[in-house]
Amino acid sequence: MSDQLDDNSSVHSSEDDNAYVAVSGNNAVPVVTISTHKDQSEHKVAPLPPPPGHRYRYTTWYDLRSNKVKGTELRNPRVRKGPEIKEMIFYTLTDERGRPIHHDVKGTKRMVYEKKIEDWENCKDVNLSYQELGHDYQMENFLRILKRIMRAERIQLVDNEIKQLLKISFPRCRELNLRQNFFSKFKDLPKCSALEVLILSDNSITSLDDLHLLSAYPLRSLDLRRNPISFTPNYRQRVFYVLPKLKELDGVPQLSSDLDYEPPVGSTCVIS
Repeated sequence: MSDQLDDNSSVHSSEDDNAYVAVSGNNAVPVVTISTHKDQSEHKVAPLPPPPGHRYRYTTWYDLRSNKVKGTELRNPRVRKGPEIKEMIFYTLTDERGRPIHHDVKGTKRMVYEKKIEDWENCKDVNLSYQELGHDYQMENFLRILKRIMRAERIQLVDNEIKQLLKISFPRCRELNLRQNFFSKFKDLPKCSALEVLILSDNSITSLDDLHLLSAYPLRSLDLRRNPISFTPNYRQRVFYVLPKLKELDGVPQLSSDLDYEPPVGSTCVIS
């Protein structure tokens, strides 16, 4: 076909009925190729095979056969508990060579074996961030692990959708990172008698009620950035009034202006 554009230009169909080429002048130089839609419904695309790592989707490091690595040797171990189907296929999964993926320890011996490999009781520096705890049973297992890290001095629990840790105690923890969780009150925090640095940025704290609970700790640095409370009037002054031993707030050292605050007459505590 040929459709006239002007005195020196025209459009000609190519060998493909759904493509047209615009040409200019007498030299027939291609200027633009336009491909129109072609119905592909008659061509069914075969589903892609699962990726090679698919067989490991529920596996934690201590599930692997011949594993000698303990929890104390890992920087950010995956501890999220798998669904029920994991137990159904645990002893049948094989790698690309047909070898079993997991160990063959069963029953109570398996529990003892896994606890020994985890070795949470001896961890000094713990990072259990980004665990994607989307189900209640996963959070319950996560809390079970937290109760065992009694000797940890530095603990990171970033982005785990945690709302409260009332029943958890970290007696030796000096630095605690709870950034990007769902804490809304200071009283929902774990007990940390040795705590010096507390990071609570990107949570949901709206009030300074119960902030005085932190005064029982040797706290020198507190981070509340991007919490609703951090956008309220006299925020810094009120925090330092409740925590006079605090040296740093939201990454900024204590300023002289932070000490210029008097609570409202008749008030007995500082609230938002």
